[in-house]
Amino acid sequence: MQTNYIIARRSNLYLYRSVPLYYRANGDKFGVYKPSGMNLKEMRVKKNLIPSELYLKKTDKAKGIRDVQKAFNKQLQNDLESNNLENVKKTMVNLVDEMFSEPSSGVLEGLSNTINIIVGDFIKDPEVIKNFWHLSDKDYTTALHSVNVMALALRYAISRKFNKTDIKLLGLCGLLHDVGKTKTDNDILTATRKLSYEEFAKIKFHPIQGYNLLKRCKFTNPEVKLTALQHHEKLDGSGYPNGLTNISEFAQIISILDCFEALTNDHRPYRDSMIPYNALDLIKKEVLAGKFDKNIYAKFIYSLS
Repeated sequence: MQTNYIIARRSNLYLYRSVPLYYRANGDKFGVYKPSGMNLKEMRVKKNLIPSELYLKKTDKAKGIRDVQKAFNKQLQNDLESNNLENVKKTMVNLVDEMFSEPSSGVLEGLSNTINIIVGDFIKDPEVIKNFWHLSDKDYTTALHSVNVMALALRYAISRKFNKTDIKLLGLCGLLHDVGKTKTDNDILTATRKLSYEEFAKIKFHPIQGYNLLKRCKFTNPEVKLTALQHHEKLDGSGYPNGLTNISEFAQIISILDCFEALTNDHRPYRDSMIPYNALDLIKKEVLAGKFDKNIYAKFIYSLS
């Protein structure tokens, strides 16, 4: 039946190796176009001869995404070695977008390998990451926002001289803090109008959805799921979803970085961006109101210098 199959992303067709690709033969009947164990390049299939749509079995999607991730990680390594930061950013956003299309156990854990590649290069030359978070020519998406927050997190951790394990961990927390938004309607996330009460309530549920996704994953450190759950909490108890005042340090860090990135990003769909100085001034008011930690805020400003 057609419901057992999903359309494979055309941009990724040459990356699938371990899963078959199918063509639609007639009605609800599908045939194998590419068997498992090889890719289209090895089959020497020319792009102009590929059917307009090829399909994956739904049960193969996670396995197929792991194929894509391996290919993107290899491309990422090549981009870093050639010092092509624009391509690094593009590859990162495409990779995270692909991972977020199937945010499940066995898929999300693979982003740890991606962080290892990024951190290994950035530690060697911290200056490289200075403007990485602001490089983009793509529409504003959860994937782009997540990559930008990851970059700010790595910059923060390196400036504070965190050990390598904690640098990677904070970067991973930044990359996955908003994974719960993959369960939120995209029409709500990209709305250019004021959200209704019901729509905003759905937005405010994404930390719980992120926590529920991540607790099923095999991350060894609980900070990853705690950051997803707590990054909208405030020290005065005015945050959501649980009104906490006792918040993990990494969640507090990502909370400030998340806010700063959202305020300064040029592609935010529902408001004009701010210059960094104005964004920091707005966050400072939240610090003075007791919502953000003043020491984390000060160290974040230092990391931007």
